[in-house]
Amino acid sequence: MSTNKSSSNKIPQYDKLNFEDCIQNFRILVLNNINDINRLKTDLITSGKLSHSDKTSIRAFSWKIFLNLLSTNEKSSIKSWINETISQRKKVKKMIKGNTINKLKIDPLAGLSTNDKEKKGAWNDFLIQSETVKMIKFDVERTLSTQKLFQEPFIRNMETTILTNFAKNHENMSYKQGMNEILSIIIYAMYPYYGKSPNSTYTPELIDKWIKNPLENSKDLYFFFHDENEFEYDVYNLFENLMIKLGLAKFYEDESDDNKSIPYFIKRIKEIMSKKLSIEDKSIYTHFQNQNLDYALIFQRWIKCLFKREFPLSDTCLIWDYIFAHEAEKPSGELLYIDYIVIAMIINVKYELLSKDSSGIFQVVLNYPKIEPITKLLNMADKIAENLTIIPTEQIKKKEEKIEDKKEEEINQNQTANINQNISQNPMGQINPFLLNSNLYMNQNMQSNPVGNMMLALMMQQKNMNQIQPGINNKIVDPSRLKELNELKELINKYKNAINIEDKNRMDFLLDSISQKL
Repeated sequence: MSTNKSSSNKIPQYDKLNFEDCIQNFRILVLNNINDINRLKTDLITSGKLSHSDKTSIRAFSWKIFLNLLSTNEKSSIKSWINETISQRKKVKKMIKGNTINKLKIDPLAGLSTNDKEKKGAWNDFLIQSETVKMIKFDVERTLSTQKLFQEPFIRNMETTILTNFAKNHENMSYKQGMNEILSIIIYAMYPYYGKSPNSTYTPELIDKWIKNPLENSKDLYFFFHDENEFEYDVYNLFENLMIKLGLAKFYEDESDDNKSIPYFIKRIKEIMSKKLSIEDKSIYTHFQNQNLDYALIFQRWIKCLFKREFPLSDTCLIWDYIFAHEAEKPSGELLYIDYIVIAMIINVKYELLSKDSSGIFQVVLNYPKIEPITKLLNMADKIAENLTIIPTEQIKKKEEKIEDKKEEEINQNQTANINQNISQNPMGQINPFLLNSNLYMNQNMQSNPVGNMMLALMMQQKNMNQIQPGINNKIVDPSRLKELNELKELINKYKNAINIEDKNRMDFLLDSISQKL
């Protein structure tokens, strides 16, 4: 490896991977499977999910698949990938050249007439862009400043160019602090795989040769997809796709002008807590609630920087492999596996967090402890994802929803009070609260049904059942109660066929409960 200092306009030539290994892995994992795109994609996804991407020296190519730079459909092939790559690179080159911010040929001190809206608009646009560039340059100077690679003028200039052009092309989003952190990881992860291509130009004849015999031309193909002269354009495309197509930019959305719409990030972090953490670990969720924790303030760095500040760079790349691979397997446009990593990180330090107040929790989150190996965290995230996936949707809704309709709640309470009052007035009509509460909705339907009404009255005439406790494994201790239960069972069987199907199903449930107690 060369350690010579690079010039400001050349990519540095140190800390590269062993390209012979890279080419060999590219040949085995990609070119050998080129006629079976589904298998190829599955193998890359499996490698990413198992955090093997750094070991197999295929990460740079895998990310192009995961981040949709290269298509993976029935029409995909080496030829289509080459054409897609050439087209994308040309587009970025043209865009960067066209988006260069030039000084306007007007003098801001000369004064503009109030009617000269066009010039005013152009000047204001220039000022806004200039301020954005200043902010970007300031952030770039601070990004990974202790890393030798990011001290290179080439890398800093490239970061500034990419972020500036992204802001220009997405004016509604522009540039937000934190985007520099995301870009730096892409550069850090991709850079070691890129080298000098043996071909100065990619002629149609040369490409035809590669397409006909890809295995025989594996070296040329590898360096075509990892050409250091095209590094900046590939990185821009990866960054833009991650932000836009995979949905990371949504985490940077601001509040709307009317202050009525809740920013996506705030909604997402609240959903992670209330809809997932509350189910996975009720105790830590309840503790957060008791501390009135500001989730957006506490956890925004984890999510907006995709865990880059919490872990070493090599571990961050493994986490990204994992997130991207899952997104490629089940595209959501929201990077959903971020949620499971957040929850895994919380549970990993659960007992420390339980002993802290809100300020203490904040300190733990900001100074997250080291995890070795990082696969421990990813395995935990996998288990959490599995747990939350198998919980029925209706059960999740019951656990996450609060009672919002106070009117309906009051009606239910009044109906329960009325029934309890009738029971208390009849010494022989006291019925086990378990039987009453678990069938309240059924009782409401029965009151409007003549046969059901009669049945309800008969149920009320049963003797005191308070010794019958709920629970599948509970048995009646007092033998004198067996007769009462059998009588109730016969009563239910006698009348259940005369009521509607919903009440019948509830009756069957009640019969099962009684049978388990007999």
